[in-house]
Amino acid sequence: MSTNADKVVKIYRSLCSIPSLVGAKLANDATIINTVWSQRNLEKSENTKFMRSIGISTDLSKKYESLPLDVTTELLSAVSPSERYKAIVRGSSEKQFLEIWQNHNLAHVVDLLELDVHGNVYTDGEFRTFEWSPDETKLLYLAELKVPKSEPFYKRSVKRPKGENTEPEKPKTKGDEYLYRQDWGEQLVGKKTSVIVEYNLEKDKVEILSGVPEDVCPAQVVYSPDGTYVVGVAYTTEPRKYGLIYCTNRLSTIFTLDFDGNYGRFALEGKAVKSPIFTPDGKFLIWLQRDAEGPHHCAMALMKAALPLSEKPTITTVVDVVRSETETNSGTKFHGLYNTGFIKRCFASGNRLVLSTNQKNTVNTYVIEIDTGKITELMYNDGSQIVLDVVNDIILVNRRNYLKPDKLAISKLPPKESEESLNWVELTTSQVVEGFENCVYEYLDLHQSTDDSVKSFSAIYLGPKTGPEKSTNLIVWPHGGPHSAFANNMFLESSLFLSLGFGIIFVNYRGSIGAGQDSVEFLLGKIGQTDVSDCILAADTALQKYPFLNPNGLVLFGGSHGGFLVAHLSGKYPDKFKAVVARNPVIDVVSMSTISDIPDWTYVEAGFKYTQIGKPSEEALLAMRRASPIETAHQVKAPTMLQIGSKDLRVPAHQGLEYYTRLKANGAKVRLNLYDDNHPLSQIPNEMDNLINSALWFQEHLASLE
Repeated sequence: MSTNADKVVKIYRSLCSIPSLVGAKLANDATIINTVWSQRNLEKSENTKFMRSIGISTDLSKKYESLPLDVTTELLSAVSPSERYKAIVRGSSEKQFLEIWQNHNLAHVVDLLELDVHGNVYTDGEFRTFEWSPDETKLLYLAELKVPKSEPFYKRSVKRPKGENTEPEKPKTKGDEYLYRQDWGEQLVGKKTSVIVEYNLEKDKVEILSGVPEDVCPAQVVYSPDGTYVVGVAYTTEPRKYGLIYCTNRLSTIFTLDFDGNYGRFALEGKAVKSPIFTPDGKFLIWLQRDAEGPHHCAMALMKAALPLSEKPTITTVVDVVRSETETNSGTKFHGLYNTGFIKRCFASGNRLVLSTNQKNTVNTYVIEIDTGKITELMYNDGSQIVLDVVNDIILVNRRNYLKPDKLAISKLPPKESEESLNWVELTTSQVVEGFENCVYEYLDLHQSTDDSVKSFSAIYLGPKTGPEKSTNLIVWPHGGPHSAFANNMFLESSLFLSLGFGIIFVNYRGSIGAGQDSVEFLLGKIGQTDVSDCILAADTALQKYPFLNPNGLVLFGGSHGGFLVAHLSGKYPDKFKAVVARNPVIDVVSMSTISDIPDWTYVEAGFKYTQIGKPSEEALLAMRRASPIETAHQVKAPTMLQIGSKDLRVPAHQGLEYYTRLKANGAKVRLNLYDDNHPLSQIPNEMDNLINSALWFQEHLASLE
């Protein structure tokens, strides 16, 4: 390994020791905070989760902090409302145990898979349910349906010795061994049919709730305030399932189910819903809602229905979809809701909901009055602020930016309409990372000089504050999605490039979330055009604003739709960029339309309505091809590294493989790394390899120009 590679590896290992704050909960009458952190463990090739407890005084100052405790094996955990019990699902896909802890001992342990009642417990963020009943006698969770075993049409029977004491085998169906059962796609492989499961502590019994129709997959289920029924999201599964992760547009509704198997559903036609929860006063059910189909993510509306619930409840809108911007009660600009859920304890007194959502270049935290719809921003001017827990008006938040690790802060919310005057106490400190002292982040508001209906977008510059003229190489980095956004928070990839002396321009092009629904919808039918021109304007603006950036040292980095964009940029501007790294890039939209787990994405982004009914639209297929980077692959000059996941269901590996062979055929320098991984390439060994190789690729091909 070269000396330069040694340096990159050393920096990478150092940055891996910085943990990220993933959760925090108040306990013991708000005198203790149990925080959960995640850190890359290179020796174990996994992320290690650990808990640190912080004792606080009545003035919210810190009294003490415990040593970390490894909680990596905890897949799910939930403390009962009175804090008498703590439930944990622990284990792996091979073995899963439900543990019930009380006071000073382990009260119950259930080997869930040995019971043979259901399959694996769902622990992902899309379906996950782990709820105590109001009376703390039952526990609710979701798991995979146990499908009866099938056997061949002919199978020689085994005669058992006479007198052998064996239980008769359950009858098996014949000829269904190879019956296709579709799952929910990328990162949800094996999740095919969810069932609602209840564990009764008093009877020590696991039971599947009946009454859910076969063409429905329940998700995000919660108990009613009186515990007599449950409410959740009902996903439609016919005529097919579509990839669910990163997609809020899946046809769904709110359902109710009592313990006699009586099932009801809200008459929400053509809608997609997320995260139903009850208000603390038990008077309303609230949830997030948008139109189904359309872009994979967009602005959401906050809805409420008064109890008691019926199939046609009285539904009102608390916060509507914001087209561009509106104003909060505190006078700040507000561009809508883009969160897909709520934290477990999210209410303050007076039916005030506390949530965090993308807003242009940050994630901000807001207080929303459910009764009036008034919105107040909890101000923070040094990056993103994300709510973690709310108990008795005490609020915990995570504060983060590109230059400092996560830190925990606490405050007491004042009464309604006085939320602006908060006194925050930071319970953990975070200093600027070593080597970042002379770095800065700056938000850039950009405007295209066109007649487009949406002209404005944003970008974030991250890099040195100053330097000799034309001395700093610049990474142009568009995000994936395309309907997502960069938000100001420290993450490993940007920290590594920053440590190696690069500047970065993160591009939140038109179509990004956090800037209003009009911006999201603007991109439809224009992918490969306006998003490309926005990247060019962002790069050129950065070069003009920061004279120490090197116009001859521009490189491209992006994944998924970001990979689509860097492939476009290198093909359309072959002399502008000197090296490219693309992770699982979309290269040929039309071929993706038949094999991706989200085929609707290809039609919608090309400007067409998706349907499988009737003959495929030649016009749509042609538009997809014209929008694809493969159209200009023959013009690419920049050395290109492709990082491809062989298990990627979102952007299947053939996309990158086709691009690789086409670049080679046209004489471009290209390298392809193929990982046994899915779309994010997030397994620790794969992440380490692709990130370090990316840095070395840029350094190698920029050095060759000197």
